[in-house]
Amino acid sequence: MRLEWRTNIVLFVMVLFSLASSAVVAKAGSREFSDHLHVEKMPVGWEQQPIQYKKMPKDIDLAITLDQHLYPALTPLIERYAKSHALRIAVADGTCGISAGSLLDKRVDIGGFCCPAGEIDRLPGLTYHTLGIAAVALIVHTDNPVADVTLKQARDIYSGSIGSWSNIKPSFNQPIKTIARLHCKNRPGHWRLILDNEDMFSPVTREISTIADMVEITSRQINALGYESLWMASLYGGKRGVKALMIDGVKPSDDAALIGHRYPFYRSYNITTWSAKHLRSAHAEKLVDYIYQNFDQVDAKYGIVAADRLRDAGWQFSGDELIGSPVGR
Repeated sequence: MRLEWRTNIVLFVMVLFSLASSAVVAKAGSREFSDHLHVEKMPVGWEQQPIQYKKMPKDIDLAITLDQHLYPALTPLIERYAKSHALRIAVADGTCGISAGSLLDKRVDIGGFCCPAGEIDRLPGLTYHTLGIAAVALIVHTDNPVADVTLKQARDIYSGSIGSWSNIKPSFNQPIKTIARLHCKNRPGHWRLILDNEDMFSPVTREISTIADMVEITSRQINALGYESLWMASLYGGKRGVKALMIDGVKPSDDAALIGHRYPFYRSYNITTWSAKHLRSAHAEKLVDYIYQNFDQVDAKYGIVAADRLRDAGWQFSGDELIGSPVGR
């Protein structure tokens, strides 16, 4: 009886472990967007605070901070709008974190992000406007003979289940050196589409802090595997450059596959406006409208697929904000 009891306990634990493992696998890459209905609770008095242009030039009409991808992509449009409307617009080059901090402190009229909004970003009176998405490629050294991996293989590599390139291509017997930039940990999307949280990444994964380091390390180590948007990979690839892998036979440069949600990894690009009466800016709202209307003038090299193309393909929106991939995809 005692042996049977112990056996049953072991079997029960094994079943629980199996269920937990299945849940982890199902959750891998599942966090594309946060709850768009969530509104973050703020300290008493925060909502009444006005916008103050700290750390910006004096006598300006609009203050904007943009992430490092939107800054070069949108600045020509913003400058054109400012000139044609005789406005003084200050635009700062930053990151999602800088934009979030500037909005939290109420120092800007518009913030720009290369990630979907996290719950902590959903401040009272703040509205998100999705401009589009851009593919994030798995990148390797140009001499790496591997050209294609499956989505499962990509996730197994980063989780540590696959540790050698020979498991993908038998003739390439090299250990895989995974590189990760686990930025914006409170926001969904981006690297979370590979694995949902940082604890799921292999302990041997090398975590770095900058895009430049991600691309540079990958460009000089033949067995490395990293990830980045195609434009950033090109920008920081230098003379050596890097190679983008196909996933399940699909190239990250295939916009039709990205729009059809057949290519799995991407960034979402959003800008914000304030809707609260004492924070609302007619200049900001008109500028956002102008950007939408003229988004086709953004240089194609930035690789951003416009929001209207996503709408046409069945992606889910709430107002201007992208909140879900196509139903059934």
